[in-house]
Amino acid sequence: MYTPRHFELADDRVRALLASAETAQLVTAHETGPVATLLPLTYRPDADGYGSLIFHVTRVNPVWRDTGLGESLAILSGPDGYIHPDWYPSNAASPGVPTWNYVTVHAYGRLVVHDDAAWLATAVDEMSERFGYDAGRVAPDARQRMLRAIVGLELPITRIEAKAKLNQNRTPEDIAGAIAGLREVGDDALADAMTRISVPHAQERAALLAGIRGRRLGNVGP
Repeated sequence: MYTPRHFELADDRVRALLASAETAQLVTAHETGPVATLLPLTYRPDADGYGSLIFHVTRVNPVWRDTGLGESLAILSGPDGYIHPDWYPSNAASPGVPTWNYVTVHAYGRLVVHDDAAWLATAVDEMSERFGYDAGRVAPDARQRMLRAIVGLELPITRIEAKAKLNQNRTPEDIAGAIAGLREVGDDALADAMTRISVPHAQERAALLAGIRGRRLGNVGP
């Protein structure tokens, strides 16, 4: 994934997205080509790295039977949305074009298949609890039948590519206009992400540029 430095997502925000994402596109490599599967997930952090993403699929899904062709990729999405150019104050004097803002994390690793009943039971309970369901309500015999019908998938994350394309290359005024426009159309999630990430970046960038201009004009010291 192409990621200019000013669009890089900080490590703490990467971990936050790993913990909050409810689904991922799991991309696996096969002799016939790549396969993408949308799956709900749970995240298991660890102390040494990024931890693991936990999924399960039905046993009849062939995706789990052929996992040896290199790394797999899980694509996790944060907020995203359309940015209207008229939201930028600068657009009045110099009309530009719209863009699409987004946050995404690409997590890579070698997929591990789990066909152990105890592992599967724990994974299902974790996912049920995460989404607010008491799996204990299911009768034991029915639960065992269901567990036999699925296979667990674990992606131990070995590397991360993360990007937040949120207008960091624009002025603070244009970013403020985009945030206001997003809130007007009800996209608070993307507006909040821009407030957390883009505003501090743009303010720091504006201060840096002002300092450079000031030194060139002899208005500020080195």
